[in-house]
Amino acid sequence: MRAFIELSGEHPTLPRAEALAALASERVEVRTASFDNQVLRIDAVGPVERAVHRLGLAHLVSEELVSGDFDAIRAFAQESDLHGRTFRVRSRGLGIDLDPLALEGPLGADFGRTGEVDLDQPAVDYRLLVGEEFFLGRVIHRVDRARLEATKVAHRSFSLPISLHPKFARALVNLAQVPMAGTVLDPFCGTGGVLLEAAAIGLRPIGLDRDRRMVVGCRSSLREARAEDRLGMADAGQLPLRAGSVHGIATDPPYGRAASTRGESIKSLYRRAFRAVRDLMPSGAHVAIVLPNEAMIDLSSEPLELIETHALRVHRSLVRHFCVFVSS
Repeated sequence: MRAFIELSGEHPTLPRAEALAALASERVEVRTASFDNQVLRIDAVGPVERAVHRLGLAHLVSEELVSGDFDAIRAFAQESDLHGRTFRVRSRGLGIDLDPLALEGPLGADFGRTGEVDLDQPAVDYRLLVGEEFFLGRVIHRVDRARLEATKVAHRSFSLPISLHPKFARALVNLAQVPMAGTVLDPFCGTGGVLLEAAAIGLRPIGLDRDRRMVVGCRSSLREARAEDRLGMADAGQLPLRAGSVHGIATDPPYGRAASTRGESIKSLYRRAFRAVRDLMPSGAHVAIVLPNEAMIDLSSEPLELIETHALRVHRSLVRHFCVFVSS
């Protein structure tokens, strides 16, 4: 399948990394990939539609039908036979000013020869991207950004001020490259945001935290996802799981306040946790973690192999480094 993914603009590299990781999670073979103007074009073999349903940092995904100049797009539309099905055409400019009606009108007329326009619930939803080259696609997935906003920590039964936005928690889970129905562990589960997103995309989440208040509160948040029985109290440096029992790890650990680490230094906590992770994970498994600074990245690289990082500035004094490691 040829497809194009319209990524969000929250970060210059993280949305693309999430998309490629989601495809890899579902064992999609990406033969070619190109990226420009927040659009990722791929030629791939495998369950692309299933993979893109995992995405958080994207807007639309379309199967690419034809590319070229506008004449080529119109020729495709004129040769198509919709057999009376309903359709709509929506266009977007890639780095250019665009009058949608100037293109949607003629293209709609071409498709309208054999189909019927329905702007609300069409059977076929066409997407036209306009830049140096034109791309026409059939929309196969719309990321439910409203749902991601609605599940922010402030809207849950248990919340704390510092927590990843669901769209970034979703991206973190995808970076862990856990296959469908696989098990993902968050050894610092906190309020449960990472676990909720893992459950939402069909994974089996397991959450641990050594703070009883966190586990109890997290359980209430996970009740609707029916994952509250997969929580437990445990020290991240002494994981009560057998080696090879999880497929990946996604976690956003505490960044150093004494209340969240019981007075233990962050350096000591991270060193113990990453040694435990190394011993737990099968070779080649991915660990996606948010780290506070370069020093902690270097420390975490001692037991694991760092393969990518994406720095996200939250505010002047806080930068979250989305890091991906592999176990050896």
